[in-house]
Amino acid sequence: MPFYRTSKLFLLFFLCYSLGFSQNYPGRNYTAAVELPNNSVRSLLVDSNNILWIGTENGLVKKENDIFKYFFEEDGLALNSCWAIAEDSNGRLWFGSYGGGLSIYDGNKFQVISEEEGLVHNEITKLYASGNLMYVGTSDGVSVIDINTLEVRSFDDPSAEQLFRVRDFLEYDEHVYVITYSTGIYKLQQKGSQWDLLKVNDHTFIYSVFVDNDSVFSSNKEYFTKHSLSEYLKEEVPEEVEKFGFSIIWDYVKTRNNRLFAAAWGIYDANGGIYEIVDNRLISMTSQFNVPSREVVSLAYDPNFEKLYVGTQDMGLFEISLDPQIKFSGIIGNKVLGFAAASSTSAVLLDDGILIKGAENEQKISLLQLKKWQEDYVLKTTLPLPKHRDDFYELDYATLAENIEFYDIKVSEDSYWVNTTIGVFVVKESGELARYLPLHTEEVNFTPAGALIETNPYGGVRVYSDVDAFKYQHFDQEEPHTPTMVVNSLRKKDKTYFLSIFSGLYVWENDRFRSYLKEDIWSEKKLKHITALGRDLAISNEFGDVFLVNDEAGFEVKKKIPRAEIRGNSISFLKDYQCTLLIGTEKGLTLYKDGRFIFLDREQGLEQPLRSARVNGNILSIGSDNGYYLIDLDEVGETKALVDQIRLKELLVNNTEFSSEGFNGKQPLTLPHNENSVLLKFGTNAHPYPNKLQYRYRLNANEPWSLPVNQPEIFLPALPPNDYAIDVEVLDASTGLTFSQSLLSLSILPPFWQTWWFSALLIGTLLLVVYSVYVYQIRQHRQYEEQKALIQKRFEETKMEALLAQMNPHFIFNAMNSIQYYIMDSDIDKATVFLGDFSKLIRLNLDHCIKPGISLNEEIEYLQSYIRIENTRFNNRIKVNFEIDPAINTYELNIPTMLLQTFVENVFVHAFPNQVKDPNLKISFRLLTEDVLQCKIEDNGIGFTGSPSNKLHDSKGVKLVRERLALLGYDVEEALQITSSKESGTTVILGLKV
Repeated sequence: MPFYRTSKLFLLFFLCYSLGFSQNYPGRNYTAAVELPNNSVRSLLVDSNNILWIGTENGLVKKENDIFKYFFEEDGLALNSCWAIAEDSNGRLWFGSYGGGLSIYDGNKFQVISEEEGLVHNEITKLYASGNLMYVGTSDGVSVIDINTLEVRSFDDPSAEQLFRVRDFLEYDEHVYVITYSTGIYKLQQKGSQWDLLKVNDHTFIYSVFVDNDSVFSSNKEYFTKHSLSEYLKEEVPEEVEKFGFSIIWDYVKTRNNRLFAAAWGIYDANGGIYEIVDNRLISMTSQFNVPSREVVSLAYDPNFEKLYVGTQDMGLFEISLDPQIKFSGIIGNKVLGFAAASSTSAVLLDDGILIKGAENEQKISLLQLKKWQEDYVLKTTLPLPKHRDDFYELDYATLAENIEFYDIKVSEDSYWVNTTIGVFVVKESGELARYLPLHTEEVNFTPAGALIETNPYGGVRVYSDVDAFKYQHFDQEEPHTPTMVVNSLRKKDKTYFLSIFSGLYVWENDRFRSYLKEDIWSEKKLKHITALGRDLAISNEFGDVFLVNDEAGFEVKKKIPRAEIRGNSISFLKDYQCTLLIGTEKGLTLYKDGRFIFLDREQGLEQPLRSARVNGNILSIGSDNGYYLIDLDEVGETKALVDQIRLKELLVNNTEFSSEGFNGKQPLTLPHNENSVLLKFGTNAHPYPNKLQYRYRLNANEPWSLPVNQPEIFLPALPPNDYAIDVEVLDASTGLTFSQSLLSLSILPPFWQTWWFSALLIGTLLLVVYSVYVYQIRQHRQYEEQKALIQKRFEETKMEALLAQMNPHFIFNAMNSIQYYIMDSDIDKATVFLGDFSKLIRLNLDHCIKPGISLNEEIEYLQSYIRIENTRFNNRIKVNFEIDPAINTYELNIPTMLLQTFVENVFVHAFPNQVKDPNLKISFRLLTEDVLQCKIEDNGIGFTGSPSNKLHDSKGVKLVRERLALLGYDVEEALQITSSKESGTTVILGLKV
């Protein structure tokens, strides 16, 4: 695709300077001062990944997207001197050293093959890959190596008296031929497992060969030849051959555009350099490529980016862009200050004159011519010359021609208006002077009707109604709407705009000036550049900000482009191309449209200074020193995405290299908590302008992007435990496009004390401890309660014993009185019976008093014995009745010991005095529920009243019973109920738990 398409007029314009212009190719020089380990570059290769490999006399260099990586013997290289490089079909790189043999690189490590492994010689001069074989040329023999098994077969020519020094290989008719320096050409022939080295002819003093279709270029001493392959490989060597060139060619490359370049070094002659072979002639490219070295020995070509790499013996490596985005045409010794085009001619403003080109002729108006025109006008004019005291900008008529300076060139009514330090010249397309105006003004423009507007930094503005008669309207600088300190202007439809460096935007409209600042329309003051942008205007201020405004129906600032988004701080020009804003700065050119920024600078070949610019068709011309640049805006704006891949290249964990193989955005890398400082080095696919790339990252999709950086690496120190999905976004300033991709899934494990299982274990342990404490407390409480119960039980027993101790003496005293009575009454029989019953009761009492509880049957038996004794004292006149619920098993039911005896005793002591007729005592037992036994003691005695002397329920025995019930855990008021009424008897109801 051609670099630029242009109109016929524009082509004529640039062809007019063909004699003075020369095509220059942008390039760079890499030397040992910065990038290379040595300035002698003996071999070059662009591999299948567009990576450049540079073999020097002191180390190997890998150049990938302008990142240099170095390899030496300590890295596994056989020897630092690298004379040959090749890539096999497996993608491995082979490096031939001059003295140490071969180094094979698989992307991670080197493997060395030398004479010890069967190599014919350790001085490698040439490598050639074909199929599954690598052909190794040395300074004395050739070896063939199977790239899969690394099996080595070696050949030499023992019959030769000279060294079998291999210079090159070529392939023809399915055979590989070995090209030697002084012993001829040989054919390697394989028959089954056998190999033969057959001599073909005696071509000698060959330095290199290059096969071009069916032809071969062969380099000899101080010339090269061109043969057909069949002729070159004949047994007979022609005595006379046509010789071309004048130097020794060490290497050739051919581009996809069929340009053939040669690397030449004459050894002892200074006729080397970089050449292009055109019609069998060596055309020096020294000046076009800016490669001054005369010792060029190696070449490489990158077809993807149209780059030529030139290796020299003394000046390092040169990188040349063969089809650059930006082309430079030189005009030696001139600064290009401006461009203009009228209806049938074009003009360029130089620092020493004006070039005008028409369809048939071209001419240059020199500074002397301009000075002569000024002098003629001053000599012949009858009009008074403008004077400084009349508010004209001071003009020095004595200025010499060589001191004339230009401000600008504009077109009006098919004439070129050039304002200079000695006046304004109006030049016709024919090159003739239309008029001269003795006006010193830095900025002129025209009203929509075509009238000249002359600005003066300090003396107001003049609008001329008749420039020849010098008739004008003067707008005083003191008026608030008069433009002052004007630095730029623009005529657009029915308005002419002026920019002031101090007072903002002005407009000429409807035959008057208006100040946007004074009318409070726009407060921006320090304005510098202006251009139309479709229906809008683009205006920059002194600080580098650009405003997109619309001034049709009303003034509106539609967008502000801050200087932080524009590369560079000082804007040198603004231009428009199909609503794309072109911004020139001290750092380069920015193209802006709809939020997309494209940046061009020296990496694409755009060098400073950028003095002027003009858009014609789709071509942007930028004036500079010694020439101008041409940029195809369509080609730049239509550039497709150049970055479509991001790959992880190096991974360092805690500053220790970690194998990055197998890790990507889907397969996570898991690291312990104390290995959490990570350095990621990554790269994109090959890029023609790697310095235009910036990178930013985010740790997870819901987090913001980091600030852009220029280095393709991410340092993540002291990452907290978490899962990270690291994304990388590449911002490509050369296209204005971005590309993002997941780089690595990373998981930092928490320390064991932050893991869920540790937390669960800790919580479980705490719960276990709490539970253990709880159980211990419960056990302690139970033990306490048991001890308390024992104490209570013992206390109850003690109470019981106390009760019995109190009861027994009283009972015994009464019993003794009864016995005494019987004895005194001489009733021996009753005394004997009574004494027997008493003794039995005593035994029962002694037996029961040590028990906390007895069966109901035992209690009834005890009460019956007691009642018999007491009733004997009453002559058995008290009728006693026991009622037992049939549902009760008296042998199984247990009740507390001697609770009922107290109430029975009270019946005999208090209930039945002598006046009570037919005394009755009823004792009944009944189950209220399965576990509650009701014991009722009823008498028909005298009862008791509320007087203190008759309070049965307040007797000492009853108090002891109440205390025992309380100790046994009863609610005393519910368990014991005593009811009595005078002369009606007493009822005691006792509810016991069974």
